[in-house]
Amino acid sequence: MNFPLSHIASLCKYTGISFTAGSITHGSFSSERSYLTAAIGICIYLLGGILEKVAHPDKNHSWSDLLIIGIVASIGLGFFTGGLQHFPDSPARSAWVVPVGFAMSLLAMYLMEGKGRIRFSKVLTYGALSLVLVSAASYFALGYFNAQGPSSGHDHGHGQTDSHASAPAHDHGPSVNTTATQTNTSVPIRELLIEVDDTMRFTPAAWSAVVGEPVRITLVNQGKVAHELVIGTEAEIVQHAKDMTNPNSASSHHHTNEVLAKPGQQAELVWTFKEAGTYAMACFETGHYEAGMKGVITVTTPHKH
Repeated sequence: MNFPLSHIASLCKYTGISFTAGSITHGSFSSERSYLTAAIGICIYLLGGILEKVAHPDKNHSWSDLLIIGIVASIGLGFFTGGLQHFPDSPARSAWVVPVGFAMSLLAMYLMEGKGRIRFSKVLTYGALSLVLVSAASYFALGYFNAQGPSSGHDHGHGQTDSHASAPAHDHGPSVNTTATQTNTSVPIRELLIEVDDTMRFTPAAWSAVVGEPVRITLVNQGKVAHELVIGTEAEIVQHAKDMTNPNSASSHHHTNEVLAKPGQQAELVWTFKEAGTYAMACFETGHYEAGMKGVITVTTPHKH
């Protein structure tokens, strides 16, 4: 046994699983980045398998088995661990990802370690019973988290999230309020409908407004996971995205410039821009911004008659 090589092999295999799990957890395979992350994870896992075979030449694993079964194992373990991690935020996806990952990991384990050593009937019995239990637990978790709504551990300080809620009680600080503010109710309000779903896109993704014009934004969520809309300058949105990667910073964020809609519901935000310019909107639910859930708002000065 080559210990250093064996250690590096283990690191590669677990890193590969982590990458594959990350593509499930943060991207939902909804963007090129997620596919790339998963592909890298599989490659790293396979590299670990190759190094493991070199470090343990006594193991009777063919190269073809190592490559083929390694792909199944890395995807299965990534599905299972990523689905478990992301269950509170995306129960609809995790409800099928977890059982599928479990079944794939079981198949890979049998083909790699148990084939020819353990009676197939025993593996089949164990696999059927355990898969039923995992599927039942996933179904129960799906119902539970759908009833509870989005996990508070990933909502980065959301307040009101009920259907038809007006601007949630958040406070982003002075930076956004120097360019945009809540509306003066004495001015006629313009109605704007924005639809979102699990394709991680706003519809429309670009719209315009006029300085001093109150806009009532109705965010309609047609997806199975929570979505939000955050308004700000491009610099503020980019900074917000960076802040969301810091757990300590994210947990303390409260915003007046955003609205959150639960699955199948809608929510409202009334907003008035004070200065002309180009603004941005984005969704900062876990992985959504990275998947491309963003848009552009063009604000112009009112025409003089």
